[in-house]
Amino acid sequence: MFWLLDGIGARDLEWRLGGIGGGAADGGRDLEGRFYMPGADGQIEAKRWWIECKGRAGTVEKDAVTSACNNVLADGTVDCLVIATNTTFSNPTRDWVKTWQARFPKPQILLWDQPVLERMLSDQPSTVLRLFEGGLSSAGYLQAITERFWNLLEYSSIERARRIWAERGTLEIGPMERIALIANEFAHGSIDERPWGGYCTDEEALAACSMAIFNLLFLYTRLMKAGGQQGPIIEAIAYLILATLRHGQSERLQEVMEIALRTEGGEPFPEKVVDLLLGPALDSLRGDLQLVCSCDCDRFSRDDSLKHWERSHPIETYWSRFGRNGAPSNAGDQSYARLERTAEPCRVGFQVDEERSCPLYQIDISIENLTDFFAIAARVLKYRAPTPSRRQTVI
Repeated sequence: MFWLLDGIGARDLEWRLGGIGGGAADGGRDLEGRFYMPGADGQIEAKRWWIECKGRAGTVEKDAVTSACNNVLADGTVDCLVIATNTTFSNPTRDWVKTWQARFPKPQILLWDQPVLERMLSDQPSTVLRLFEGGLSSAGYLQAITERFWNLLEYSSIERARRIWAERGTLEIGPMERIALIANEFAHGSIDERPWGGYCTDEEALAACSMAIFNLLFLYTRLMKAGGQQGPIIEAIAYLILATLRHGQSERLQEVMEIALRTEGGEPFPEKVVDLLLGPALDSLRGDLQLVCSCDCDRFSRDDSLKHWERSHPIETYWSRFGRNGAPSNAGDQSYARLERTAEPCRVGFQVDEERSCPLYQIDISIENLTDFFAIAARVLKYRAPTPSRRQTVI
């Protein structure tokens, strides 16, 4: 009942001790909340609701309803009393409520029986998935993960992700599903075991990345309201950008960004807004590439570890995230110091010498030089990541 009320717009929900005492059959535990709605003058008013839950094996007895209605009169601030049950109310009980309501216009009395609750739940798929996820098929789990992410910015258990990965060849995974799955993996620490960005075509990677970029403002706004962690979202977007660049889609990706990062009137977002929305993901992307590309490069030394890479996945398995099968779990912290040998060549072919350092460290990312940065990232991916599969149908 709590999540159903939350889904239909109740706020300030809390459990309270019922007016008939703790010895009631349901322990006297009921819900209290507020609905904010416009009044006669158009101003938003808070309506206080009490909810009495009557779990029964058969029809709710009339005395339970009459007692609830009479008890609520003691508090004149209650605007609505809901009496909810998993079964039914008898006709004499409903007739009594109508007569009582004629005498006492406030509070409004609502009787929610099983058919009413079923109709309400049919309009709240997120609530249904949240409550009954345990009995779902793999397709149902996929929908649950997607609904939870986009509607609630919540993440499902790692067991659900493992099952979906095991049966990925039988499931239809679109852009919204792929984004939710990737964010879930980062929320649990790493995407190396289930590389969703590697198990897709170039068009699927671009579609997921495009949807994520078009929803940047939405996601960050929801994060601020929900008070959630930004880390999984930032890492998911960075990963999707890399997955798209890996397929040689840099020009199309920049076109998407130019379209997405505009106001409703078609004007480009101010540079500060763009940096706020896109900067964290680009910085995360560059930081990852700096570490994994230089970790075995002759120009760099890791003998003295001065910088800690705060990730749960080791650098040795980083490129497996663009494969098709994933890597075994082997969590461990890594650290490094950037000591560059200027006489050594670049392992991926960048023109470097004593004057020119690794471009991954030299470039200062901004919206104006995305072309240069994407070119650098694409070159690293070309030499480092597994070759993209050219299959036409996936998942």
